[in-house]
Amino acid sequence: MTGLEQSAEGDDYPPLSALNHLLFCERRCALLRIDRVWVDNVHTIGGTVAHHRAHEVSERSRSSHQVICGLRLVSRRLRLTGVADVVEFLRPNPDLRETPFPVEYKHGRRKRWDNDDVQLCAQAICLEEMLGVDVPAGAIYHVKSRGRRRVEFSTELRSKTERAAGRLHALLAAGRIPAPELKPRCRGCSIRGVCLPEIFSRPDRVEQLARGLFKANLSDPSTSTP
Repeated sequence: MTGLEQSAEGDDYPPLSALNHLLFCERRCALLRIDRVWVDNVHTIGGTVAHHRAHEVSERSRSSHQVICGLRLVSRRLRLTGVADVVEFLRPNPDLRETPFPVEYKHGRRKRWDNDDVQLCAQAICLEEMLGVDVPAGAIYHVKSRGRRRVEFSTELRSKTERAAGRLHALLAAGRIPAPELKPRCRGCSIRGVCLPEIFSRPDRVEQLARGLFKANLSDPSTSTP
């Protein structure tokens, strides 16, 4: 899920995608969730298209297992809600219960950060809470590289997901936008033109521009030409 989708549980239940935004950049997350800023670029549009394709069919069957697209998720422990792109219900043995296997679609190739993995792990926690079964693993499908990457929901990743959810709720409850910090990842951010990290990360530059904004520029009438 991307964008400014509404929570099904009210303001206390932000979307799972907010975890992704938080770990990418807390300022971006706050601008999206608190100030409701959203600007599309080639990356966000590509991501939206990838999600729509994954949600085109609400339910499918394969020879080996059932696949459900667009499954709504909620966790009252994490206080998060969202929609899973795809959940495969695997049954490796006819005598065993089906095991949910969430698959999250991402437009680009794998990034250096683990924000995608945390978002997927949060989906697994939702499924475990909703269905009462263990969800040990899932996958990220990278549309650009057409590759599926398996993600194990380790104790470390689950702990990171829990901490990220706590940070998210604290950020939203504070209602303040964190100060900007210019980083290499700003290069592809869709709201860079609103965030303006090149300017607002330098207080001296902000003060200089503010003074110039209200500086009078009066001309001498005697030297003006008709």
